[in-house]
Amino acid sequence: MRKFFLLFLTVMLCINQGHAQPLSPSAKVSLLICAPGDEIYSFFGHAGIRVNDPLYGKDIVFNYGVFSFQTSYFIWRFAKGETDYMVDVWRMNTFMREYQEDKRKVVEYELLLSPAERESMYEALVENCKPENRVYRYSHFEDNCSTRIRDQIEKVVGGKIKYDTSGDKRMSFRNLIDLYLQDNSWSGLGIKLALGIPTDHISTFSQKMFLPDYLGDDMSKAVVVRDGVGSPVTGPAVVIFDAPPFVRTFSVTSPAVVVLLFFFVVLALTLWERKKKRRLDWLDIGVFITFGIAGMILYFTTFISVMPSTKWNLNLIWAFPTHFLLGVLWIFPSMRPKLFWYVRLTAIVTTLFLVSMYFLPQTFHWLVVPLCLILIIRTGTLVNIFSRK
Repeated sequence: MRKFFLLFLTVMLCINQGHAQPLSPSAKVSLLICAPGDEIYSFFGHAGIRVNDPLYGKDIVFNYGVFSFQTSYFIWRFAKGETDYMVDVWRMNTFMREYQEDKRKVVEYELLLSPAERESMYEALVENCKPENRVYRYSHFEDNCSTRIRDQIEKVVGGKIKYDTSGDKRMSFRNLIDLYLQDNSWSGLGIKLALGIPTDHISTFSQKMFLPDYLGDDMSKAVVVRDGVGSPVTGPAVVIFDAPPFVRTFSVTSPAVVVLLFFFVVLALTLWERKKKRRLDWLDIGVFITFGIAGMILYFTTFISVMPSTKWNLNLIWAFPTHFLLGVLWIFPSMRPKLFWYVRLTAIVTTLFLVSMYFLPQTFHWLVVPLCLILIIRTGTLVNIFSRK
């Protein structure tokens, strides 16, 4: 979230809202599901718990999606997967203002809890707000704003929820996030390239609720069993702010345009090079350095980041960090003959990867194909030249 309340203010809000008085009989606790936005941290939507008690003039939202860009080394920690989120208490009008400004739809589902369950839920939320409890280590698939609310609801009813799994589809985590990521956006491309084999694991019904949309839909169809009788977990969905879904428009700087243009430029220059029997060493230097930089980023997300979803990333087969070193050494003509073995190995490995990628245990972005072809075209050309010499 963009806004960040000072710790003192948050604690005071929690104390004031949580311990002044219990909820009145007319109080309502509801689930808020917010539509995705255009910022990278809002791509998958958001969820919150609203507590509305008109008798005591209380209308607040417990928000598990708060973080601060001001945190020391935030970018480094975020990339490494060590981002700490926290639960915060916002007034309902403050919470809604952000989504109205961003034109993001908000849907409310009232939780049909018994008075005792409602009070227990409220007390648990207030307990979470205490300084020693409010911070948690964010994990996109396992521990986020949506899974925390799922766990709270299941806990408060004693785990007696029965979900409607009749329409459940077999989907991997990658299939699920593909529903929200734009193929032709740099952020979407970066996220998809960074995710490794674990993301292709099939998700369970419960795990799908890491997405707020699934949380709202599944809870609205679920029943809770009390004294042998099943009753709905939530009331019907109520749209409290409506807005059209965010749609990204075509851009000439989009990944598809840039990568395909890169491919055709390399292909055209290679054909011109062969026709004119000239060498474009600067082209090889540029290609190798570019792929090397991509490889270093993927190496970081795979081996240094602690995020489980980025481990065992097979994109490192074609985007290897040492390509950068090759590009630098290629500047010196005396070094090129000594690097023939590396160029030949790269050509063979990339070709084998391309022809077998369909059978590998990881799903790849379609732009990986032209990227691999670029590498094959240039390394193949160099192998041909060295072989003739």
